[in-house]
Amino acid sequence: MRLLPRLISTRFFVAAAVCAAVLAPAKPIDALLPQPEPVTRLARLEYFESTAEKPSKGWQTLHDQNLNQSKGLVLLIHGLDEPGSIWDNMAPALCEHGYTAVRFEYPNDQAIADSADALAQSLTALGNSGVSDITLVAHSMGGLVSLDALTRPDLNRLNWPRVRRLVTLGTPTQGSALAPLRAVAEIREHAMRVFDDGAIGLDDLARIEGDGQGQAGTDLTPGSDFLTDLNSRSAPEVSITAVVGKLDTVTGNEFRDQILSNLPKQISDDEAAVVLASDFGNWAAGLFRRATSTIGDGVVTTKSATNPWTEDIVFVKATHRSMVTDKPCPIRGKNPPPAIDVVLDRLESDREAAGK
Repeated sequence: MRLLPRLISTRFFVAAAVCAAVLAPAKPIDALLPQPEPVTRLARLEYFESTAEKPSKGWQTLHDQNLNQSKGLVLLIHGLDEPGSIWDNMAPALCEHGYTAVRFEYPNDQAIADSADALAQSLTALGNSGVSDITLVAHSMGGLVSLDALTRPDLNRLNWPRVRRLVTLGTPTQGSALAPLRAVAEIREHAMRVFDDGAIGLDDLARIEGDGQGQAGTDLTPGSDFLTDLNSRSAPEVSITAVVGKLDTVTGNEFRDQILSNLPKQISDDEAAVVLASDFGNWAAGLFRRATSTIGDGVVTTKSATNPWTEDIVFVKATHRSMVTDKPCPIRGKNPPPAIDVVLDRLESDREAAGK
């Protein structure tokens, strides 16, 4: 009997996570309750090997000999509570078009300024290894990490590669107040990492306990000291493109059907978990409908995602995460993730402008 609560918790954890993965819930929001800061992990750079059997297995530790700069290097910067699969469609597309894809992995709950420090160090390392120019593509909070690194007066950028362009994907430059979904985003992050590993067990629940909502949630609150300071600075001397998601209203049944038709086998064989997934889908759909009147992509308002430092703003019909990934999405339908074509178009335009 002692195991029963844990089994129920596991079922709810997995069911809620799959729902959250399908619905692409929010990243940036204030903490619902005070939580301890997580143990800081070191940031790292990884390059994408396109010959891997599947995208999630394609990331390898970066070494100088892996840097093929024949067409250009693109640094991918994830956002808050990101399970790691956000670039599973972007990276192969970049490689297919001749670009080298590198991702910046960093502790996702720490203060944004700390993450920007780590990004600055990584860019210096790339510059010292011979990288001459680079394009930054950043999803959600990753755009704020990038903007902080590009504009903070006290950072040394002398040895950086030349940053041709920053492309922000659903970046909340004015923050996001969608607080109720932050806890779901935490669940999704850990659960999707478990799915990528191919194994699910009761011990996976312990992973959540060590991951708090941290200072990043506070920094992302509208009107925070971090955002106020960031938006008071001068614009960076870098071309910026902002990709902004816009939603159409969908019904609760559409949400529920999307969830139930895409349940992993570990859940679809469990009747209780299917019921939980259905109930969760109906709840999320109701919240989503209320949000669509003001929320641009379901997480970030169009106003917050349109950086005041850029005139190159591209609106796409997709949710916060489905603009980048091919995860099931009733908003985007069967169309490919629209942000990928925007990134490729800007990369080609910059190459042509540089005469390469």
